[in-house]
Amino acid sequence: MLKKFSDRLYADLNRDLTALALEEQQPVKKLERSVHTCVKCLHKLKEFCKAHEPTDQEEEIAFFKGVKPRFKALLIFNQSLLNLEIRKPVCEGESMIDFLRNEVRILQHFFECNLTFYHYVRSEATYLDDRYFVRGQYHVHLDPDQSFVDHDPSFSTTHDHKLAQVIANQLLQEHLENEISKSHMRESTFHGDTDLKELQWKQTKVALIEMIYSWHATDAFGKMNLKSLAKFIEKVFNVQLGNFYDTFDWLCGRPCPTVYIDEMREAFLLRVQKKLK
Repeated sequence: MLKKFSDRLYADLNRDLTALALEEQQPVKKLERSVHTCVKCLHKLKEFCKAHEPTDQEEEIAFFKGVKPRFKALLIFNQSLLNLEIRKPVCEGESMIDFLRNEVRILQHFFECNLTFYHYVRSEATYLDDRYFVRGQYHVHLDPDQSFVDHDPSFSTTHDHKLAQVIANQLLQEHLENEISKSHMRESTFHGDTDLKELQWKQTKVALIEMIYSWHATDAFGKMNLKSLAKFIEKVFNVQLGNFYDTFDWLCGRPCPTVYIDEMREAFLLRVQKKLK
């Protein structure tokens, strides 16, 4: 019962986060709302866990190693992105790349400080699970998370938060490296042309995905596959589209799938009419 509920709740959380990414274009507000969504979801998970206790140690380990850290990791990841967005300098080019690289170094320091546990997680080991992910344990030589002492003992183990931190930092490192790669690409593509460097997509991500699927359907870029086309557009317009397949499913389900294309057509015809007057 605990696994079924958590799987459904996790799917709902990812769906809500995807919807937020599509609805809210202002980065700080989007991330603030994402953090609140993650917190709300964790509260639901905690309440259900307390009402439906694991039946044995195996289920307890499965929950505190494989379930709770996934939820907590999304909270930590979105909170980290929010902090990053607030601290991000107003600059481009090498200055921005230096800032992002420094953030990667901070993450690498975390992994180095938790190397033994990180190797344990990466190797998918299980021989210490009964000490890391069972409630009521506290082994001082296994580098327990000290904040565990202040946490709710019925919903915490000494290492479930640390595992969530590892997962979140892996996601954050991937995000930072993608940002660095995009900055390099932008610098090399628009080197010396300030106007082109300022070129960014200002419409919604949904609108751009409408365009990508339309370009793909009409072979506007030849026989390029959809994923490659989406990656190309992300780099050119300096935007992250997330899971555009899910967005397309959402587009297909709304009353009018071509809101932006229709708006663009009307704007174009209006300009033609002005020209002919």
